[in-house]
Formats: sequence, structure tokens, C-alpha cells
Amino acid sequence: MTDSDTRNRYEDWHRELAAREGAQGAPDATWHKMVLRRLGSVQGLHVAEIGCGRGDFAIHLARQGAHVTALDFSAEAISIARERARASGVDVSFTVGDAEDTKLPSGAFDLVISCECLEHVPHPAKMASELRRICRDGGRCILTTPSYLNGMLIAWAWSIVRRKPIDTGAGVQPRENFFLYFRVRRMLERAGFRVEDMESRIFVLALLPRVDPARLRIMEFRSPFLNRLFRPAGLHFLYDMRPR
Repeated sequence: MTDSDTRNRYEDWHRELAAREGAQGAPDATWHKMVLRRLGSVQGLHVAEIGCGRGDFAIHLARQGAHVTALDFSAEAISIARERARASGVDVSFTVGDAEDTKLPSGAFDLVISCECLEHVPHPAKMASELRRICRDGGRCILTTPSYLNGMLIAWAWSIVRRKPIDTGAGVQPRENFFLYFRVRRMLERAGFRVEDMESRIFVLALLPRVDPARLRIMEFRSPFLNRLFRPAGLHFLYDMRPR
């Protein structure tokens, strides 16, 4: 698939999702909740969100007093995000760009955030290095991305057998990388980050024919001990990092 084909499919994908979503609301995806739970105050911070999609999280951060620059590959997503920001009365610098080569200034951001983007780029290691480049020394980077050391392995195997793209839950996307959390961590460390903490959510126990996948997964354990015990089997991983 050419870059043009990929871009056009992402434009359609964002357009369809925006039509279903309606007006902008609070960011309530699992990965957004994971980030917000540990984020703390962003008042006055210069924040970059890479892979901002239709802008909901960037708008939320701006409402909390951050100076936000938000980038996405999709022009359609950025157009929707700008309209949502105007309707919300907040100032966010939205830009169309490449997560592997953002063109943003080196070391310009106190906080770099990327939620569920790394799995969709052609060269994830290059994107990881770019996140490190724009994060200032002494700054912080929080990234989320899937890991498939869980029941989703069955879905990946079935997609290979059928020779069809995988649907990981949000519809078939133009590009989906297969990740395991320990390989992602190694990639981030090679890019120049020190991973200070990790956590995961949505524990996919199995996938069975004609059974709703939601019945075979646990979103989160009440016990912190169990969340840590089952962390390797989580579907969505968060990496809390500092530049080395």
C-alpha cells in the first residue's frame, strides 16, 4: 500500500468515526484514563501530543492550562480537531505531520504524550527516537500502545490464516503493527528513554467463536497486586519515561 493509499484510508476512517461521535466530549478511552491517572498538573507546561486524532485529549489538556501542540498524520482528523477546539473556546496548535519526522523543535517540550499511535506507523523505532528528540532533557514522555501477549494472539493468528487485516477492536486500520510489551520497552530504551514505570489495562483472557469478546476480558482488577501480577497479559500498555 502506498503512503497516499494509507492517508486516504485514514481520512475516511476519521470521517466515519467523527460522524458517529458527534460533538467533542471528555476523553474517556482506556488509554486516556491511564494517562490522566498519573499525569498530575499540566498548568503552564509545554506539551506535545503525537498522534492526536480528532483532538479530544489535546483539548482537555489545554483546558487544564497546558500550552499544547498536537500533531496527526490525517488532515481530516486535524480539521475536525480544530473545529472542536474552536467550539470549546481553547487554543491548541494543531498541525498535520509525520510522527516519525514531526519537524517540531528539538527539546522544546516538557511533556510528550502519544496514545495508541506507535502501532500504526511504518517504522516504530524511528517514531520512538523522534519522541525523544522533541522531549527536553529533564522532561517526561508518556506513551501507550497495545501488547498482544494475551487472547488477542488468537485474533492475529486467525487474520494470518485468512490473509485478512486484523480488527483489534476499533475497526480495521490501514496499518497495524504486532507488539509485545518487552520489545516495545527495549525499543524505547534504545531511543534514549529510561522507562520508570509501566502499567496495563484490559486483560483479554481468551477469544471464542460466537462469544462476545467483552465477556472474556477484565478491564481492571480491584487489587493493585492483581493488576501488577497480570500486567504482562494486558492489552493496553502505558510507559512512563524520562530522557536518559
